[in-house]
Amino acid sequence: MVTVSGGEFQMGGGKPYMGEAAQDAGALPIHKVKIKAFKLAKYEVTVAEFRRFVEATGYKAPDKCVHQPIQGWFGLGPTPGSWDKNELTNSEFQPAVCLGWADADAYAKWLSQQTGKSYRLASEAEWEYAASAGKGKADFPFGENLDQKRICEYANVSDQSAEHAGMERFGATYKGFMGGISPCDDGAGFASIVGMYKPNPLGLHDLIGNAAEYLQDCWSESYEGAPADGSARLDGECKMHAVRGGAWHWRGFTATQRSAMPLDWVGVIEGFRLAQSLTGPADKRSAPTALAFENELKQAQAVERARRASLQPFPQPPQGLQLTQAEGKAAVQLSWLAGPDPKVLGYHVYRSDSVGGNFVRIASDVKTQRYVDETALARKHSYVVVAVNRDRFGEFSAPVLTADQVHALPGRIQAEDFNQMDKASVGRVAPQEDMEDAGGQAGLNLTGSAPGMAKDSWTEYSVELPRAGSYRFSFRVASLTGSKGLALSVDGQAVLEQAVPATGGFKSWQTVAGAGPIRLEAGRHVLRIRAIDPGAKLNWFSVELAD
Repeated sequence: MVTVSGGEFQMGGGKPYMGEAAQDAGALPIHKVKIKAFKLAKYEVTVAEFRRFVEATGYKAPDKCVHQPIQGWFGLGPTPGSWDKNELTNSEFQPAVCLGWADADAYAKWLSQQTGKSYRLASEAEWEYAASAGKGKADFPFGENLDQKRICEYANVSDQSAEHAGMERFGATYKGFMGGISPCDDGAGFASIVGMYKPNPLGLHDLIGNAAEYLQDCWSESYEGAPADGSARLDGECKMHAVRGGAWHWRGFTATQRSAMPLDWVGVIEGFRLAQSLTGPADKRSAPTALAFENELKQAQAVERARRASLQPFPQPPQGLQLTQAEGKAAVQLSWLAGPDPKVLGYHVYRSDSVGGNFVRIASDVKTQRYVDETALARKHSYVVVAVNRDRFGEFSAPVLTADQVHALPGRIQAEDFNQMDKASVGRVAPQEDMEDAGGQAGLNLTGSAPGMAKDSWTEYSVELPRAGSYRFSFRVASLTGSKGLALSVDGQAVLEQAVPATGGFKSWQTVAGAGPIRLEAGRHVLRIRAIDPGAKLNWFSVELAD
């Protein structure tokens, strides 16, 4: 435990971060807080420490956890997994995760009973005060650093190693995900052994990054009515508790940045550290168990540091990627330039399933600077290449795109077959969900996390009409509650707005006919479909002659 001296500081506020507004609405109003001296654990509670609790008490910790990454990261929901056996924990000295808030609280109470000391979770005010080293408003342990180039010295965040590990193991990329990665390498793909990075000025490790940390406070949307004495806020229904510090899965959170999790949440990103109230005379002695733990931790850290030091540097991305495709041919030919790095042993080739879609590896360890994709998709999509050395592969090359797809009408157009988009996401429809998804690749659809398509997201399609006439549009949609739906424009001119009814859920699809008919001239046109508001998914749409 590290003693944190008492004092006053200005809590809350923040600066622009990851494209966010200048002030985080949840961290306002800025207010003065007076902190009493307390102790805070030097490290997050580890698997080894939590194991002592379980073995001593027979405590029944959760046996399901959100911990199995996929291409879209943690989209599977809770599956069998626990604090000592989950997809991403492989060391006794990593932080204990796959635990809920109640499990962290139970550990603190047990340790208090065993030692006679008042262990607990920290309050939000105590945590922020400690994270900013008692000064308040510091972005990171080393001060202000919005480009985050130094964050990897102090924290385990989403970085080059995280991108490599996610892609290599799960095909999950940070490209386009929550601000991407920090431009540095911290050596850890997922959670790290605790204490591997520089401490903050108070001697505390991993407050930023590694595992998000459960706190005492019941969650409140703002600091209105928050305690001014540094104690935890415990009012309200308390269905959620405050969480601080970010994690290995995110770019570095600042000292003021807030988040929360519901009481029933159990995930692989969230852990905890202990605080201790100072209720009696200071005891500077270290218990034998603490000394043994420190010695074992140092050994584990030394092994991990040696492993990281042995890795070859990330190779530079390949340059000059070019794409050629013969007219009327499916095969796509890729070529790129050889770099000067003699340690590069080959290349991996990745392909997206749509414009802006996730990249999936389609070829590994290609030994030349040329590759032919014989199974290229009909829709517009993109490719990237990475260089590979003995230990890892580097960043993506600049992407190259296939030509625009032109759809012959009348006919049906799959929603994912667009040429341009903004804020659109492509998801998958299980075959049993929609028997009318003829022609779609594995049932792709336009979706999002809003839920449904994000407000004002749009996609564009090039179409060719053989003759002028009146045409009717139909849309294959799914929605839980219904929405204002979709806005259709042709060559920049608004022509139709289509409300989406409640279909019974996002797995229940229904075809709705748009108002009309709409007069269209012969030739090539650009159709744009925009989500007026969230709440709907689109599988396909059709355009048919009305006369």
